[in-house]
Amino acid sequence: MMEGVVETRSENARHVILSYKDKLYYVSTVKVTYCEGEEVHKAVFHAKDTAGGHVEELDLDIPQRLYEILLEYAKIDESDLILVLHVERKEFKWGLVSESWLRRYTNKKVTSDYVV
Repeated sequence: MMEGVVETRSENARHVILSYKDKLYYVSTVKVTYCEGEEVHKAVFHAKDTAGGHVEELDLDIPQRLYEILLEYAKIDESDLILVLHVERKEFKWGLVSESWLRRYTNKKVTSDYVV
């Protein structure tokens, strides 16, 4: 089993929002300890709590599929997309939303702070 820290950076993947334990976070980086052949990997989400602005390091076990989604999102050449992750128990749900669409159809006061 190979293990190591895998870090992927992308200017296009700057918008990641995480819903976890009844809080909403803006994620600036995700570091994954990748274990080849395993279905679950250790990930640290460097995130800021939207309510109080507190920076936290969230340690989560992520499935292989979410790891692949994070890698693919980092490759997308569309800076208008926001990756939204929702964690409930050990289940991850995700979706993509357009920043311009969000700003157009929501109250600008609500969405003005979300960009990391």
